[in-house]
Formats: sequence, C-alpha cells, structure tokens
Amino acid sequence: MTPPPGPAAPRLITIRSFIGITLMTVLIFVVGGIVLVKLDPTIFAPERAVLDKLLWAALLANVGVLASTGYVLGTRTVQGWGLIRLEPPSPRWVLIALATAAALFFAGERLDALFEFGVLDSARTNYGPSLKTQIGLIGLFVVLGVVVPIPLEIYFRGVLFNFLRGLITEEAAIGLSSILYGLLFFNPAAPINIAYGIAHGAVLCLLYVRSGTLWTAIVANGALGALTVAKLAWG
Repeated sequence: MTPPPGPAAPRLITIRSFIGITLMTVLIFVVGGIVLVKLDPTIFAPERAVLDKLLWAALLANVGVLASTGYVLGTRTVQGWGLIRLEPPSPRWVLIALATAAALFFAGERLDALFEFGVLDSARTNYGPSLKTQIGLIGLFVVLGVVVPIPLEIYFRGVLFNFLRGLITEEAAIGLSSILYGLLFFNPAAPINIAYGIAHGAVLCLLYVRSGTLWTAIVANGALGALTVAKLAWG
C-alpha cells in the first residue's frame, strides 16, 4: 500500500523556474486577452455581466498557469508536477479541507455581519444579475468553486510559496505569499477584502504543508467559493 502523504517536505522552485512560470503565465494571459478582445471588443466592457468577464479571465488564468507550469516543471525538473506535490489527498484530508473552508467562511461571514464590513453586500451587488437566473447561478458555482481555485492554488501555493521558502523561513514564506495573494482581493467598495484574502492564503498554505498535497488547498478554496455563492444566493 502507498502510505498517506505527510507534511510537505520542501521541494523548492528555483528562481529560474519561478521567473519562467511567471513570465509565461503573464504572456499567455495578455496575448489571450488581446485575442479575445479582437474577436469580441465588448468582452471585458463594463456593461458585460461580471460572470462573463470572470469566466473568461479565469479560463485565461487556467490556460496560462497550467501551460507554463506544466512546461517548466516537465522540461526543467526531474519531479515534474510532483515538485509542487499535486498528488491525490487521502479522504481524511479532504474532510479536513472542507471543514477548514466551512470554518473560514462562517467566521468571515459573522465578522462581516458584526462589523458591517460590507463584503457580502459588495459581492451581491457585483454578481446580482447572475444570482437571479438558474444558468447564472450554476455558472457562479462552477467558476468560483472549480475554475478559479485551480490556477490560484497552483501558482500561489505550489509555485510562489515553494519558491519563497527556498529564500526565507517557512513561516515568512507563508506570510509573504499570503500578503501577495490577499492583494488579488482588493475592492475599493470593501477594502477589508484584502485582510480576508491574507487570512485565507495563510490557512491554505498551512493545509498544503500539513497534508503534503496541493489538492487539499484546491478543495478548500473551491469550497470557500461555493459557500460564498450559496450565501449570496440564499443567505
């Protein structure tokens, strides 16, 4: 029998691999975005539904991250995808990931209600039209629960975090990668989003390190997205 994975031993991303993955991801994202705009000039226009823009951005991110990471790890490393420990999790760690996501969501939701941060209200305004139709609601579950978490976790936990902990201590790598992750969530209407992003990033890093597989972070991230959509739709 194959033993269950333990805490992730450092499998470090070199600076060459990190720069290569990052630059290729950005290039694919930008070129892909330009092609989409040429095909449909309104695709990222303000009047388009937020779900439409989010879906295309998420698909571009997936193509960029998966293609660049796969190419660099496959051609420049011996371990390939094993370098970032993209290995099947045990059922126990799947349950832990889901429970962790639920705890993060309900803690955040209570804080939002208690201190009136406006995070959920802002999200409900952004996604309002999509929440009113069955297709839109299913689309939000798919995008936020499946499509978005994969490139985020592969890049921020698998690539960025593993690169940083080759330069600084593991604790500092968790903190710095989580701060950079949190910046993705900046929203002028709800600046506290950044704090939520940083906290979520730190917990996802710890899940990754303790479980020994990146899939636990992906599962937890997806569960957070799905719970958020459910709250926006029926909360």
